[in-house]
Amino acid sequence: MSTYRRKESVPLPPKDAASYNTVCQYCNVGCGYKVYVWPDGAAGGAAADANAFGLDFTSPQVALNGLAYTESMHSVIRKRDGRDYHVAIVPAKDSPINLLGNHSSRGGSNATTTWSDSRSTRVRLHYPLLRVGDTFNAIPWADAVELQARVIKGVLDRYGSDQLAAKIYDHGGGGGGYENTYGTGRLLFTGLQMKYTGIHNRPGYSSETWGTRDRGMHELNYTAQDARLADTIVLWGANSYETATVFFAAHMMPNLQGATTEEKKKFYNATEPMGPARMIVIDPRITATVNAARKTGAQVMHLRPNLGTDYMLANAMARVVWEKKLYDTTFLNQHTDMKSFADYKAKSLQADRSYEDMLAEAERITGVPRADIEQAATWIAERKKGGFLQRTLILYEKGVIWNYRQYDTVAAIAQLGALTWSVGRPGTGTGRQGGHQEGYARPGYPGPKPPPDVDKYVQSGQGKLFWVIGCNPYLAAQNNQLFRKRIGERTAALGRFLSVSASQAGEPGSMAELAARILDGVEKTNGLFLTVQDIYQTETARDAHLILPAAQWGEAELCSLNCNSRLLRLYDRFMDPPGDARPDWDIHAMIGRRLEALYTADGKSDVSKRFAGMDWKSGEDVLASAEKDLYASANTRVPASEAGGLDPEGFKGVTYAFLREIGQNGIQTPVRMDPKTGELVGTERLYPTFKFATTDGKFGWYGTRPWDDHKSAAAVAKYLTPEGEQSYPFWFSMGRNQIIWQTAYHQRHLAEKAATIPLPYVEMSPEDASAMGFASGDMASINNEEGNGVFAVYVTDSVPKGMLFAIMYHWLGTANSLTSPYTDPMSTNPWYKGTRVAVHKLAGPLPSVIETTSFLPVNDFG
Repeated sequence: MSTYRRKESVPLPPKDAASYNTVCQYCNVGCGYKVYVWPDGAAGGAAADANAFGLDFTSPQVALNGLAYTESMHSVIRKRDGRDYHVAIVPAKDSPINLLGNHSSRGGSNATTTWSDSRSTRVRLHYPLLRVGDTFNAIPWADAVELQARVIKGVLDRYGSDQLAAKIYDHGGGGGGYENTYGTGRLLFTGLQMKYTGIHNRPGYSSETWGTRDRGMHELNYTAQDARLADTIVLWGANSYETATVFFAAHMMPNLQGATTEEKKKFYNATEPMGPARMIVIDPRITATVNAARKTGAQVMHLRPNLGTDYMLANAMARVVWEKKLYDTTFLNQHTDMKSFADYKAKSLQADRSYEDMLAEAERITGVPRADIEQAATWIAERKKGGFLQRTLILYEKGVIWNYRQYDTVAAIAQLGALTWSVGRPGTGTGRQGGHQEGYARPGYPGPKPPPDVDKYVQSGQGKLFWVIGCNPYLAAQNNQLFRKRIGERTAALGRFLSVSASQAGEPGSMAELAARILDGVEKTNGLFLTVQDIYQTETARDAHLILPAAQWGEAELCSLNCNSRLLRLYDRFMDPPGDARPDWDIHAMIGRRLEALYTADGKSDVSKRFAGMDWKSGEDVLASAEKDLYASANTRVPASEAGGLDPEGFKGVTYAFLREIGQNGIQTPVRMDPKTGELVGTERLYPTFKFATTDGKFGWYGTRPWDDHKSAAAVAKYLTPEGEQSYPFWFSMGRNQIIWQTAYHQRHLAEKAATIPLPYVEMSPEDASAMGFASGDMASINNEEGNGVFAVYVTDSVPKGMLFAIMYHWLGTANSLTSPYTDPMSTNPWYKGTRVAVHKLAGPLPSVIETTSFLPVNDFG
């Protein structure tokens, strides 16, 4: 039975329907989509010459090869002219990413996320909202901007920029692309000089990949084609089938099946051996990716390291490569810094220890058998018949990025890639898979490296204003049961002060007077003024004083790039935002202009000029401003051999007109000008001449920190005492699900998605479930010293005995309530993937959920 209303049919777009190019708003893959919009009352016909698809629907399409057009790819919207319009959002046949019109379950529902007053997306934010007592009242933009600007200015003038704090997104796609990331950076960094700024899922303004960037190797150095050309594909903490579905299905899987031989012939040497790719998956769980790869018939290795031990595993594999002389001496000597290599050799490879001792210790620490460590290293680096170098593509993601000693873990994998020459050549690359699309264009961050921890800062009573932009830390911050409590206490203290003041003196007569009262309140109560800027009224917004409504994907033009190819494309605007919602860059521009005017009136030209130039009228204006600001002096008229020295996401010379002309084909960043023709050209893969982004162009090495049994992570180590392990016997990790994206900001409002994953859940092994009397669908209470939560149980062989895996960010219970406050001191990045918990069984399942929800394992392909 269906728990939501299904459509009997979907209308075809007429021949004259308006058409637009866009890219999926969700994951890192960046599948291309075509959007068709036409007025209600019109419809296309079944004949090929009677619909905008140009396809014959008078008979069934060829199974799996026809155009995908399902009920979730159609919606009805209302534009500001008061008329209803149909929208069809279908995979683009001319996309180089989803080559055959593929799509994921996320991308296939893009149309259902469009705003409508007749669907669940009606709950989108329409107007700025001001808290008055215990309710929110709609106010005009002019008042919202006045209040935000005056509170910001008051804090800046009285206390300095360190009392301004923010959490902001850093990405493209649905997050806003270059235009919005530049808008935030231009205001917060150039204008307000804020160093207490965190990135959506991180407590500080840190890169998740300093461990490789500091070596001179950017993490997005490969292209999607490399997955089709590789001899060996390594997925390290990257569950590609679920989180990068089309990248796996359309690019990796054909290679595993041996279907890319003809492509390989174009890049391999004439006598170089070629065949189906092998795959190594490194993940504690038997993920859907593991079993999907096995179903192809390919050779698949699965290494299951203990949580938080990945950097030791990478170093052990590198030691195998070193010991067996599987590296290339010429590459090491000519293209890497052999002075720093001595430190790497001593600390990471532990070359002064015997090979037997190091491998034995690695097996003890990681739990991975020595034979598997050696076999995996051999698959990655062994020479092929004829002496040809192995072509290995090493991709890592959140399982690595959210790990213990995060900096060392990323560095260790990057250095394994360099040691095995897995970079710069077709079929190779060592980098991250990506979580979301990119679109980073910000002026320089004004704080230190590593950055301060913003979450702990505001929890401790610091900061007078906290601005949350395009993220939801009440679900996504680490250790967030405490985070929510502390922020709630501080915002409530200010709220009580304002209520008492209003009861005694009445409501202020102007926004200037209200701002003055707010500033008085944060001083007297150590309260916190919270502004939330988003498309929905999120959990974080429940404690806000001011809510600003943003436009989303499809409601504003933006340009962004995907992760597997750095493919830059324009996302067209094809619909109006609800009510008075505005693009984020526009909101920042309004506040910036008001701050400029206020400081000019004060006669402080030195401050007002920091906000000058934010008079943008369109996204294209913002892009031009970003180019001038970031790349005015950059020389991009260089040969391909010099591309590695350019900003990997650089777009100098790119305009909206250019992007419209090239359409779905896009252009790969960094964009450069051909020295001979002056034409803009893209960069297929980075470092093809093995010149890295360092002063001397050589890859730099780093000796990782010694293993310490997690002692430096005191917040986790406390659970590893005999008493701690008895009280909290389970390791606890968490991550994403194919159905739910990020904080489920859209999916919770989409009936099909919410019905599929109605509750937060935790995976439990059959052994543990049997011992504790759990069956799939039962409810479990999980707790530790950080927090607690209630989860539905999935019994599955995905997790090993003694470990639980929970979905993160569910709106009815976030796994982050149980995560520790530990951050790596070298990067201020959190260890989301490892803590300890206790589990208690509740009375039983929820009957209505059991009746309508599947609890079959998601990693079982039958």
